[in-house]
Amino acid sequence: MTVLRPSLSTGMVMSKPLSGNFKDTPLAEILEELGTRRSTGTLTVHTADAEKFVHMKDGNIIYASSTDAQDRLGEILIREGRLSRENLEAALQLHKRAGGFKKLGALLVEKGFVAPKELFAGLKTQVKEIIYSLFLEENAQYSFEENLPPDVIQLQINIEELILEIIQRIKQEA
Repeated sequence: MTVLRPSLSTGMVMSKPLSGNFKDTPLAEILEELGTRRSTGTLTVHTADAEKFVHMKDGNIIYASSTDAQDRLGEILIREGRLSRENLEAALQLHKRAGGFKKLGALLVEKGFVAPKELFAGLKTQVKEIIYSLFLEENAQYSFEENLPPDVIQLQINIEELILEIIQRIKQEA
């Protein structure tokens, strides 16, 4: 049963909780609905081997994160040739010594391992890769909650452009 209530962020009626399976509702429809409703919160997706999170503000994707090691920022920066494995390991050691109080990206820039522009480009790639991987999921559970982590990085990702880019990528890889 779906219970309708006013949304805190927009005053529009939104079902709580918004949840289900990608078999029944494809990710594109979920993102379109959240965009239309100008939703603010976190879409959590449980895949077979990871949890992935799409953070939204006013219907726009602002960030994505994941428990999958391949989705980590350092791994993405290495794959893109922006960071060496040795520099990532050094930054991870500093991050560990700091007790996780300083973001890894800040440490990478502070130590000169990547330029701020490279970090920003890596963050955008990270978000796109996480969302792309979700489009490939056919049987994942999802739920949307109207809350954002306090330390979420706020990028602006155009949903329509992102979906078109992902569709083109899927067609090329097919």
